[in-house]
Amino acid sequence: MCGISGIFNFQNKSYNFSPIIKRMVNKQNNRGPDNSGIWNSSCNKVFLGHNRLSIIDLSTNGNQPMISYHNEFVITFNGEIYNFKEIKIELINLGVKFSNNTDTEVLLESYKHWGINSLSKLRGMYAFSIWDLKKKTLLLARDPFGIKPLYYTHKNNVFYFASEVKTITSATNLSFKKSLNGLMDYYNWGNVQGTNTIFEDIYSLKAGSYKLIDYSGKETNGTFADIKESILNSKEMDFENNIDASLYLKDIIDETVKYHQVSDVPITLMLSSGLDSSILASSMNNNANNKSLTMEFSNSEIKTNENYLAKKTAAINNLKHSLETVSLDQIDKLLNNFFINMDLPTNDGLNTYLISNFAKLNNSKVLISGIGGDELFSGYPSFKRIPVINKIFDKLPYFKSLNNLFKNQLFNYLKKFKLNTKYSNLYANGKNLEKTFFWQRSLFIENEIKEIFSDQEFKREMYNLDLYENLANDIKYIENPKLCIMFLELKYYLQTKLLRDSDWTSMSNSIELRTPLIDWTFFQKLMPLLKSNIFIDKKFLFNTYKKYLPNEILKRKKTGFSVPYKDIQKKSFHVESKYNRSIKDWSLLSIKKYSELNQI
Repeated sequence: MCGISGIFNFQNKSYNFSPIIKRMVNKQNNRGPDNSGIWNSSCNKVFLGHNRLSIIDLSTNGNQPMISYHNEFVITFNGEIYNFKEIKIELINLGVKFSNNTDTEVLLESYKHWGINSLSKLRGMYAFSIWDLKKKTLLLARDPFGIKPLYYTHKNNVFYFASEVKTITSATNLSFKKSLNGLMDYYNWGNVQGTNTIFEDIYSLKAGSYKLIDYSGKETNGTFADIKESILNSKEMDFENNIDASLYLKDIIDETVKYHQVSDVPITLMLSSGLDSSILASSMNNNANNKSLTMEFSNSEIKTNENYLAKKTAAINNLKHSLETVSLDQIDKLLNNFFINMDLPTNDGLNTYLISNFAKLNNSKVLISGIGGDELFSGYPSFKRIPVINKIFDKLPYFKSLNNLFKNQLFNYLKKFKLNTKYSNLYANGKNLEKTFFWQRSLFIENEIKEIFSDQEFKREMYNLDLYENLANDIKYIENPKLCIMFLELKYYLQTKLLRDSDWTSMSNSIELRTPLIDWTFFQKLMPLLKSNIFIDKKFLFNTYKKYLPNEILKRKKTGFSVPYKDIQKKSFHVESKYNRSIKDWSLLSIKKYSELNQI
């Protein structure tokens, strides 16, 4: 796991980019403190940078940028290829020679041998760039779920890319304007959506896609993996009974967990009292070196008692378990660095930042997370709530006057008494699945956002977002409502919030975070099961592993990895709550801190 950066100058005149690439590499030092390197082409048109966090082949053989065996390609790579040993054997049988034991060299030789088709062979999380010295082309590629970030910009016929937005903005020869579109996204969702960022002209490479740039700057863009296409095209399975389906599910979970344990350093599981991480604990118990780590908050309003069940799960599955109890005073000391390291504005991520910090203090380098379980196994309230709301409101006639009553009078009433203002939008959003999903996931509602933006900005930016149209297109042709909600949760919550925040929060502490349930091969094997004649949900998941789990896990009320935002704001920033939901107050504080630190 690392940080990558690069510059491709395809303008006619030359320019000394050495100081700039050095600055970009230094900016990402936390992502890879074990080694850093820079490579530049003989023509001084291409500069590649790398920051290394050593996980596989800890020797200097793994340092990057790495040149291929026959000096034809150069790579800077962030991530892990979990099936690199199988691919390596396949290449050796084809006569390919290797000089080290890294997955990086396997990635290089795969591209040399199979070209773009090599991307379909990879099982892992990755963002990388390869320079072809003969063809003089630059390839950028990103994994199917976008677990690893990759940002880029074009300025004055020069192409820049990096693992973090802040690395690009650190280039002293560049300047960027705030994106009002990205800012509107933030107030709607609590994060920036899609391939946009908070800066104009800086974009994220789409998950499951690649970009090929030739020496003149001409781009070829392509997609090699698409979540929606996988949902639509996967076949349905037919099981004789629940037992057969459980055996299939356990087999594919055990397989993905096994692959995600490929490492030359010890691994620690982020273990809560929830089902997803407990399932991973049950699947990991074949390795005596594995550890588990649980975090709880003291002296706050959050009282979840995570450790009680986590400790029982760890004991059943022979994991070396430890607990970190975090006080508000400890959080206060870490908050400044949390906001300094925040790569894009978000109202999430503090929980993962804190546990990554303690993992680092405990000499861990790799964390395993249960992210993705709620999306894939219908764990969120949205899976039950949205169909019920749609069924109720579908029977109600729509009157414009009644809608105005909800949106205005009811809104003012709810706002006055600090109640949940979202209910004022329910009448307008209750009939359609995509609108109800947005209602469920939205942060601030329209009337609240109007108070933040000018009238002109609000009308222009809300129109430009095409919110409901985009959401409707997202689920077009997906007939099963549960799969519709799953896809929307994957796209609008998991990819652009949970995975993005998990990356920068863990990497700012020099920690690699792995997500076995968010794995492309696993997803493709899971989809036929989700489409099968067996109803798959969290209860089914529990029953598949129940002999390895405490019975209380299934009965426990879902809490999530909650953070005491209200207490933190009051103690550290002396901010009193303005809204009924503390996450709204935290969101305003977060964007304010981000804007101040990044001068936008």
